[in-house]
Amino acid sequence: MAQKAGSIRGNALCGLNERICINVRKIFDGCITRYSDRTFTLTFDDELDGVEPFSYVETRSSGPSVVENLVVTSIEENRNRIQMDVITPVTVTYTDANGTPFTATTTVTIPRDIILNLPENSLSSYVIEVTTNLASTIGAFDGETLTITACVVQIIRVLINVDILIPSYGYCEYPSCEEYSDEICRELFNLPIFPTTT
Repeated sequence: MAQKAGSIRGNALCGLNERICINVRKIFDGCITRYSDRTFTLTFDDELDGVEPFSYVETRSSGPSVVENLVVTSIEENRNRIQMDVITPVTVTYTDANGTPFTATTTVTIPRDIILNLPENSLSSYVIEVTTNLASTIGAFDGETLTITACVVQIIRVLINVDILIPSYGYCEYPSCEEYSDEICRELFNLPIFPTTT
């Protein structure tokens, strides 16, 4: 029997009716790093639009991070030294000498050297995934080179695709969608189709 998602009240075993196998990305290990006032020097592949001098506005991360130059060194048991470069696309907003706003894209590279637990050898291989959020409102141009001071939050996960057996209450039941209507429509919808008195 289908059930709604939400908090369990009463006996959690009540309603369990099967064991199901699901395919998920399991997180074997992970960590988070917060950088404040981290300085980066950015260059651009293409010439910047507008008339120099440029005035800096902000930089924000704008896409998924990519891991390059990955080196894994075993330390003890499943603990491993992970060395890598994390490359994150960013969008830079600036104005030119005429006050016209422009944006340009480039990347920020953050070298990492950390310790994580990795799964034992198996037919299924793991991946290291990095999520990076970067924000900056402090920076200055030197020609077409930009130096920024940024805050960064970076989450690193060791993931492996696995099949897991879990207890199940069955399929989900979805409530009917509640349609939005403003006050005018609600008043109109509540009117009777015909007068109630003749």
